[in-house]
Amino acid sequence: MRGTAAPRRIQDDEQAVFATIAAGAAEADAGHRDLSADMALLATSGILRRLCAVADPADHVDLLRRIGAASLPVGRLAEGHMNAMRLIAIYGTPAQRCAHAAEALNGRVYGVWGADDDPPVELRVHHDGRLILAGSKRFASGLKIVSRAILPVGTPEGPRLVITNVADARRADQSVWQTSGMRATVSGRYDFDGLEAEPLGGAGDYLREPYFQGGVWRYAAVHVGGLEALAEAVRRAVRGFGDAANEAQLHRVARVAGLAHGARLFVTDAACRVEAPSAGEEDVALSLAARETVETACLEAMALADRALGTRSFVTGHPVDLLRRDLGFFLRQADLDGKLRRVGRTLCESRKPIGAIWSD
Repeated sequence: MRGTAAPRRIQDDEQAVFATIAAGAAEADAGHRDLSADMALLATSGILRRLCAVADPADHVDLLRRIGAASLPVGRLAEGHMNAMRLIAIYGTPAQRCAHAAEALNGRVYGVWGADDDPPVELRVHHDGRLILAGSKRFASGLKIVSRAILPVGTPEGPRLVITNVADARRADQSVWQTSGMRATVSGRYDFDGLEAEPLGGAGDYLREPYFQGGVWRYAAVHVGGLEALAEAVRRAVRGFGDAANEAQLHRVARVAGLAHGARLFVTDAACRVEAPSAGEEDVALSLAARETVETACLEAMALADRALGTRSFVTGHPVDLLRRDLGFFLRQADLDGKLRRVGRTLCESRKPIGAIWSD
C-alpha cells in the first residue's frame, strides 16, 4: 500500500491544480484576470519544475496535454518556459544554467520570443563590450508575466540567442493584441531599445536540429490537450441525451475520441524519438508530421463538436466556444507549408520505404 499512496496523492494534487486553472479560463479570456496566478500555481505545485527536468519525454507530453486541456493559453506560456529552460540547458555555460535554474525556482517565468517587429531586434556591442539591443519583438507571449526572455537576433554570422530581462512593463504594448483566440496570453509588442543582453551559445545554435523544428512536439502536445477537452465536451453532451442519443451522435463520440487518442500517441512517439541522443533528420520530420496530424485531428474534432452540441456551444461563455477560438488560433503557426514540405522531402530522400522510416 505504501508504494501506491504517494503517486496517487501526487496525481490528485495535480488534478486539483488543473481544475483550478480551468475554472479561471473564461475570466482570463474576458480580460478580468491575467495568467500570473496560474503560472505561480504551476510553479509552487512542482509541475513547472517537472516540465523542465530531464525525464521521459512521454511524461512531458502528459503534463503539457493536461495543462492544455485546462487552459490553452496557460499551456502556451508553460511550453514557452519549458522551451527557454531547455535552450539554456543545451547552450548555456555552467554558470548560466545554475543562475537561471535558481531564477526559475524563485518563480521567474521564462519565454522564447522569436517574431521580429519593425524594426527587428538587432545586437550592438557597446564600447565596453556589453551587448545592447535595439528594435522590438511582436507576438511576445505573456507580457507582464514573463520576466526573462530568450531572443533570436540577427548577426552577420547568423542568428544567435541572447537572454534579457523583460520585467519592465513600460516597454510592453499589449494594445496590439486584438485577437479572437488565445487572448489571455497577452502576446503583444515589446521594445528592446537600449536593453542589455547576455549571449546564449554561439551563432547558428538557434537553428540547430533536432532542437529547433524538432521541438514542435511540445506545442503539439498542448494542442492535444485542447483536443481532449473538446472530445470530453462531446462525450458529456451526448451522454446527457440519455436514451435519446441517436446513432449519429454516438458515432461522433467514437470518432472524436479516436482522433484524440491517435493524436496523443503520435505526439508521444515523436517526442520520444526526437529527444533521443541519436535523433536525426527523420526524427525531426516525424515531429513535424505529428504537428500536422494533430492540426487535422483538431479541425475535424471541432466540426464534430459543432454538430454534436449545436448552437449552444457558440454562446459566449460556453467552454466549447472558448476552446474553439483558442485552439483555432493556436493551430496557426509560422510557415506551416514549409514544415510539411520538409517532411515530404525527408521521406522522399530516405532509402527506406514508408512503414520502416519511423518504425526502426
